[in-house]
Amino acid sequence: MSRIIDIEELIRNPPFELSKADKEILTTAEEDFVPHTWEDLQATIAGGDTSQLKRTPGDLRNYILWTREIQAAFGSATNFVVQNRLHWKPEANNAEIRFPCRHSTPFADQSDYRILRNDWPYGMSPGMVHLVIWLKMSIPLNEDGDPTAESRRRIEEFLERTFAMHMSERPYAGDNIQWFKNRVKWQSVRALEHIHVILRGADDGFVTKLTGQGPGEIECKSYSIAVGANLANGNASG
Repeated sequence: MSRIIDIEELIRNPPFELSKADKEILTTAEEDFVPHTWEDLQATIAGGDTSQLKRTPGDLRNYILWTREIQAAFGSATNFVVQNRLHWKPEANNAEIRFPCRHSTPFADQSDYRILRNDWPYGMSPGMVHLVIWLKMSIPLNEDGDPTAESRRRIEEFLERTFAMHMSERPYAGDNIQWFKNRVKWQSVRALEHIHVILRGADDGFVTKLTGQGPGEIECKSYSIAVGANLANGNASG
């Protein structure tokens, strides 16, 4: 017996903001999805509209369903990340989620951030890995909602000392690290500060040591709808 997934209902009642690209992907057959290439990612990030970054149709559908389940079980995706991924203890009696920090400057102390694999990465060509750097403090932004020049400098210095030595010995040296920070509207976990990093040609052992997670230890690899799924409205089966 299969469960029918109503794509129109997912679009009408998403647990987070869906971009125009997301809505289009949800009605796209899996076999028609075109993964992001490295050059495509570069152009999209440089253009500043990261709402154009897409997950595969199946992963996006499952991400929506998973987020609904997580919200029901934990109250929010933020609570899930804090409790099950970061294992950080928020300060008591705060209306907003805040964490005690050893240093007020982002990336200055290793205990104030954590690097993890993205549980729901974008649909990318083989050879790339999508990481998220979670921080206990906010990154200063400009009036457009993007990192200030000083913030960008700190981020890029951190990436240099964290990834550059390893990546300089990997394929595409000098052009194998990208980063971006989604504007608030396109963040599905808005209460926690984070930036995205995409590596190409990175050694899985390096990434596993850095994150404490193997390639298969992410939600999109383990999540499945218990009774299976077909898509309504003639879309491809899941």
